[in-house]
This record gives sequence, structure tokens and C-alpha cells, in this order.
Amino acid sequence: MSLQLLPGATSLDRLETAIGRLQQKHDFQRVGNNEATSPEFPAELTALLLTEDPQRNLEVLDACVILPEVLKPLGQDIERWVAGPDEAPPLMRKFGVARAPAVVFLRAGAFVGVLNGIRDWGDYQLEIAGLLSGPAQPKPIGIPVRAAGQSGACA
Repeated sequence: MSLQLLPGATSLDRLETAIGRLQQKHDFQRVGNNEATSPEFPAELTALLLTEDPQRNLEVLDACVILPEVLKPLGQDIERWVAGPDEAPPLMRKFGVARAPAVVFLRAGAFVGVLNGIRDWGDYQLEIAGLLSGPAQPKPIGIPVRAAGQSGACA
């Protein structure tokens, strides 16, 4: 009798499972590879979750669990979207998001604001209410960070 050891799930496997759960249980739509540079978000209100490899940031998996619960009070008044780690980078650049996980809020396709990282429950509620009831925030300015010695780096 021999015991065969199989490799465990990778961080990307776990993220794919979490994204699948968002789609199946919480009606999230996934940004496709062909849409990553210019997806259309025509709904009155849209929440877009931007992800990355959880190996780099474990908060990404937490966001996949927390966001559907945070959005529940909004019911069907908000469309829910998720961008996987392959689709998220161009959207992060487009919306000036420095790091994932982040939730970008859009109104009729126009930028309203962004929430980065994980927050306390009450903070989520207050910040989302403020974003959706107030004027749009200015888009953050994404400034690329380069290692010393690279072209364009500060001396």
C-alpha cells in the first residue's frame, strides 16, 4: 500500500473558488479578459471588486466574503462585479487604485469613489453610504513605484 500525496490548492485556486462563489451565490458578474481594458458598467450603481493573488495579500480572500454582506442592504439597487487577478491590473490603472483588494463604485459608468483594503463593519457602512449619497470623489492619482537604479527612479 502506498500513500500518494497530492499538492494542496494554490492561493489562485482558492481565489477562483471564492470568485465562483461570488458569481453563483451573490450574483456577481465577472469582468472577462476581453473587457479588462474597457468594460462597460451602464447600471445606475455598480460595485466592482478588484482582486490580486492572495499570496501577495490575504485580504483579497476576506474581501470576497465580506463584500456581499456589506452590499446586502442595497439589494438589487447595485450591480455587483468582480475582476480576477488577470483582469484587475488595467482596471486598477484606469481608476487610480494603488492596491487590491479595492471596491470601485460607479454611477452610470462614471467613477464615484473607491474603498481600499479591509475595514471594520461600521466603517464600511458609513463610507459606502457617504460615497453613494454624496458627490463623486476625484480619482486617485496612481504613482508607479520603481526600485532605485531603474529608469525613472529618484536618485
